[in-house]
Amino acid sequence: MRALLAAGATVAKSQPIEGHPFVIKLLAHGVIDAQDLKALGRVLNRKVTVKKGQDIIVQSYEYKTLDFVESGFGFRYTLLHKGGRQIINAVLPGDIVGFPASFFERSIFSVMAATTMTLHRISFDAFTGLCRERTNIAIALISYAAREASVYAHHLVRAGRRSPLERVAHGLLEMHFRLKAVGCASADAFELPYSQESIADAIGLSAPHVNRMFSELKRQGLIATKNHDIQILDKAALQILAEFEPSYLERTSLPRRQTKPAQR
Repeated sequence: MRALLAAGATVAKSQPIEGHPFVIKLLAHGVIDAQDLKALGRVLNRKVTVKKGQDIIVQSYEYKTLDFVESGFGFRYTLLHKGGRQIINAVLPGDIVGFPASFFERSIFSVMAATTMTLHRISFDAFTGLCRERTNIAIALISYAAREASVYAHHLVRAGRRSPLERVAHGLLEMHFRLKAVGCASADAFELPYSQESIADAIGLSAPHVNRMFSELKRQGLIATKNHDIQILDKAALQILAEFEPSYLERTSLPRRQTKPAQR
């Protein structure tokens, strides 16, 4: 909290939790019921606004908070001793800032706001208490962890084995899928408010190389760009190029509440 307030964050009164991208994500998977939603709304009682370019989490410092992203874009990253930066993944609406950082004594990476972000905030202790009270919320966190692990694995494959053009295409398709799942993208277009330098740090290329790959995708008629907006012109061809299979981003096999047996 100290680092966030020092970064220029402001705190606003919380709004109702219905319609929050994180809730949309959970409801899409049939994880939580009305009572779970009510309990979640009670503990998410603060809304925090973070300015573009400010760190929310600083690597190697304690952070015992979970922030549920309502709007805006960020990224998780780590700095190397020689000054290089590796972006681990994008933080989008519906994601949790502080996961998994809050599970360690000190954060294992940093999180920065790439745009102005609004977050619903809860202490780590309060959230663990909620998980004990509402088992569906605890199961949802397991689902979230499984999906995060699968994303990291695919990023490793992307950086290690895909060509530069395939990396950019795969990254665009993943971003579109994640945003569309929480109602923040249309069927064929989305906002990508990251600089080419940030994209380069995420996929292991230089910024000029990223620029050339975008130009090539446009030359092939696969995408169109305008400012920070991306339009996918030929999704099937882009998926073939990137070998993009979105199953790693889709629902996990979670247990359902048992229903009462039918009366005979």
